[in-house]
Amino acid sequence: MLNRIPGTSSSRLALSICILLALPLLMAFPRTAGSLMGVLALAGLAALATERRFRFIDWHFLAFCMILPAAYMWNMMITGWETDILDRPIHLFAGFLIYCLIGRIGLHRNTLFYAALLGAFTALGIAVYEGVYLGNARVFGLGNRWNAVPFGNFSLIVGFFCVAAAGLVPRGLEAPAPRRLHLLLSFAGVVAGLTASLLSGTRGGWVAIPLLVLLCVFLNDQLSRRSRGLALIVILGVVTVFFSTSDRMHSRVSEAQAQITQFIAAPDDPKSHAAPVGVRLGMWYWGIKKFMEHPLTGMGLSAYEEERKAAVDSGELPPDFIGYANLHNEIITSLALGGLPSALAVIAFWIIGWRFFHAHLKAGNQEEHYFALCGLLVLVGTAVFAMTEGLFGTSPGTKALVLCLAVPAGAIRYCERMRTAPVCSGSAEQQPAT
Repeated sequence: MLNRIPGTSSSRLALSICILLALPLLMAFPRTAGSLMGVLALAGLAALATERRFRFIDWHFLAFCMILPAAYMWNMMITGWETDILDRPIHLFAGFLIYCLIGRIGLHRNTLFYAALLGAFTALGIAVYEGVYLGNARVFGLGNRWNAVPFGNFSLIVGFFCVAAAGLVPRGLEAPAPRRLHLLLSFAGVVAGLTASLLSGTRGGWVAIPLLVLLCVFLNDQLSRRSRGLALIVILGVVTVFFSTSDRMHSRVSEAQAQITQFIAAPDDPKSHAAPVGVRLGMWYWGIKKFMEHPLTGMGLSAYEEERKAAVDSGELPPDFIGYANLHNEIITSLALGGLPSALAVIAFWIIGWRFFHAHLKAGNQEEHYFALCGLLVLVGTAVFAMTEGLFGTSPGTKALVLCLAVPAGAIRYCERMRTAPVCSGSAEQQPAT
């Protein structure tokens, strides 16, 4: 069981401090967090340059990180180049470099847990300040540094990173009182994340909550049957209370239902596209029509801005559409802009990622299991989020996606190295953790 990382090297300490800072910085100051990620990626490039050999796990994660950028480049080779479009998806390669760095140095699971805890409470503080103290209808991050939707969605993710550790007892906390404190902190983190998400006003992200709950409860092999039942009751109870007592959430759900009914009745009527949900449904309808016109290439990634302007000028879609970087559904966006190959690449992205993380759930140690569970939470959560937004819709959301995938993946790589490397006396790097 990998209860601790061997050695106390300065590089491991520096990396741990960076990860502890990364998630709270991401929630408060995404540009600063992006700079920190850039430093980690450069260090990862140095680690990659000195790597003796690639393992299967490395090729697996590299394929996961590169399949979407490759699909983008393939489409532009056929329909026309626009290099700016690659800016956000290529962040995934930076994630691979961060993965290489963590995979070389190692990361304790408690570091990710406390980073998530700090991130969840940072998000809560921002949401309370912006939504309650300032009275903003929706929370767009601190000083509007985010968009309300990804801010709320990734507040959920970091909150569930906390509760995923509920059954994992940190080394030295085997006594009942410290264990109860650790459990309390785990649930406090998820409550903080849920509250921040609620105050953000996002609706689509809440669809993911039942799936995230099931992952945390039934894929956590450290929880007893009784603990799993209690955790399920507590988390669902908190969600139910928040939902039932929130007038804001009830109002937004009622508005969405009315707008959906109006759109179904008259999908080609411009009035059906006037409200926020109607705009989204109208974009999906328009995107599917574009896919039917060009099923193998779509309209072309580089042609999207021109086609979007033409749709607005013709009155087919409302003026608000001119400011949208995607169709607010990753599958439909991929079909419309890149055709069937791009949509298949998106599906393959989730399948490859699932296989990567799920394969390490049965490794038989708490370290690897926790990191794998966190990776699955990100994949499942963002797959659901992407049904009403895009994977690369905003710069902060892209950074959050990359960081939340690369950190647990890199930690898994290090755990595997410790399990499979031959034991060499006198070398702390080759000794298995105990």
